[in-house]
Amino acid sequence: MKRIVIVTLLATGLCQSALGMNYLGPPTTKMQAGQWAIGGSYTDSRQDVEIEGGLLFDDLKERIGLGRVAVGLVTSRAEIFGMVGAAKLHEGEFETDTQILGGLGARITAQPGKVLSWGIVGQFTWFHTEDTSTILGVVQPYELDMQEVQVGLGPCWRPGPFVLYGGPMIQWLGGDIETPLLGKRDVSIESWLGGYIGGGFELDRHLMVTAEFQVTPDALGWGVGAQLRF
Repeated sequence: MKRIVIVTLLATGLCQSALGMNYLGPPTTKMQAGQWAIGGSYTDSRQDVEIEGGLLFDDLKERIGLGRVAVGLVTSRAEIFGMVGAAKLHEGEFETDTQILGGLGARITAQPGKVLSWGIVGQFTWFHTEDTSTILGVVQPYELDMQEVQVGLGPCWRPGPFVLYGGPMIQWLGGDIETPLLGKRDVSIESWLGGYIGGGFELDRHLMVTAEFQVTPDALGWGVGAQLRF
C-alpha cells in the first residue's frame, strides 16, 4: 500500500518539480570587469530519482528553457550570472505543464591563457510548489521543495573562433515532499559524480554559441546555450 501511495504521489506531484541536469557552459570566462551579457539555454535530460524509503523513480525526463543575465567581476577571471525560466517533465504517458524555476551561478578562470585556460563553473537552482492532488482516491495537499547544485571544472581551449571544454562534473539534488498522508520524505539522486564536454564558436567578439553533453551513472543530458556580451 505504501509503495502505491508513493508512486501515485510521484506521478502527480514530484514530476512537476525542477529536476534534472542543466546547461553549464564553459568553465572559464572572457567577460570584462563591469561588462554585461544576456543569453539563454535549453537542456534535455533524463535521470533516476530516489525517494526516502528505497523507492526508485526510473528515467524521469525533463526539458528546461532558461534566460540568463551575467556580469563580469574581474576581467577574464570571474563572472556571476542569474537564471530564470521554465521546466517541463515527462514519464511514460504522463506530461506536466511548464513550471517556473530560478537560479544563480558563477564562472571563475583559475589559470588564464591565450589559448588554453582552466577554471570552474557552478550553479544553484531552486523550486517550490504547493498544490493539491488525488492520491489513492483521496484529495490532499502537498508541499514540495527542491534544490540542485552543479559544478563543472576543467580546461577550456579557444583556438581562434572555436571553443572546446570539458572535465569532471558534480551534481547534487536534494529536497523534500510533504503530505498529510505520508508526512515528510526526502528526495535525492544516488550518483553525484560525472563528466561533461562541450564545444562551439565565438561568432564575433560579443557572441558565443555552444552545445554540451553531460553524463553520470544514473543520468544523461544535452544542452545548447548562447551568450551576447555588450
